[in-house]
Amino acid sequence: MNGAQFLGIVGLCLSLIGPTAMADPYKVGDSFNGFTASDQRGAAFTFKAGAYRFVIFEVAGETGSSTQPKDPNWFENQRAMLLVDVSDLSSFKKRIAKSRMESKPFKILVVDDKDAAARFPKQKEKFTVLLLDDAGKIANIRFVAPGKELQDLLAEGRKP
Repeated sequence: MNGAQFLGIVGLCLSLIGPTAMADPYKVGDSFNGFTASDQRGAAFTFKAGAYRFVIFEVAGETGSSTQPKDPNWFENQRAMLLVDVSDLSSFKKRIAKSRMESKPFKILVVDDKDAAARFPKQKEKFTVLLLDDAGKIANIRFVAPGKELQDLLAEGRKP
């Protein structure tokens, strides 16, 4: 075997290993149980089944500005968890984003790991919303604009 053949075989092996090393994006039927992240104040958080009905995933800087709820318990009252992906920001922009999040009175989970962030399907300028069943499995995935569209989805999803 010459050097070119050896490199070809190594390249083929790496191409086969590479895609399987990253986790697939979440899809309907997947479990969200055990997801971990830190909140904006550094406290560790692990998702447990039944605690939340909605997971709202935002990529920092992609959805434009949205007004925060007047009620600091709005997300908890909706049984919604907010995650913000900062994994693609420069360290300077991460510091700014994290300091802005620290000032918010509600819990925000900070996703600063590119592999964890890659698990969330995305649509430009939209929030990704995972609708969860009581067992912590993903029942539906929706892409909604901040504001009224998000509020309507959460109200619709809470109906029996």
